[in-house]
Amino acid sequence: MTKPAIRTILIALASTLATPALADTYRWVDAEGVVNYSERKPRGVDAELVSRSNVPRTETRPVETAAPGIPGATQSQPELSERQQEMLTELQTAETDRQAQVAKIREDNCDTARRVLENLTVRDRVRVRMENGTTRVLGEEERQARIAEAQAGVVTNCES
Repeated sequence: MTKPAIRTILIALASTLATPALADTYRWVDAEGVVNYSERKPRGVDAELVSRSNVPRTETRPVETAAPGIPGATQSQPELSERQQEMLTELQTAETDRQAQVAKIREDNCDTARRVLENLTVRDRVRVRMENGTTRVLGEEERQARIAEAQAGVVTNCES
């Protein structure tokens, strides 16, 4: 973006924000081709009187969204444009989907941890299949370590 374009945006924004709601707004193009806005008509320049409703602006509306980490709680968002509201809704939907996927993964991990824990505690001799297809019996120390891992998996992934 060029410096004149940035300056135009800043001037327009400043004049829009600083202008009282019922004040007149004048628009003109300077010698460098930059569009300017002011609440006073400039001397020696052909300026157009525009009302605030004619100055381009994005329609905004207040939004209530769920407060992060607090189910059912809401927090007030600054006014958002329609596109920003759409993006926020898409993000909230994606987050809901992600949380559902995480819950499913945790449920699956819980089931696996419980099944492994049961197999390790019910049997004295536990056989495991090696990568090459052969089997071997776990030693007691390794069995106890795997029991501890399975118990940690139950605690981490199971709600109750």
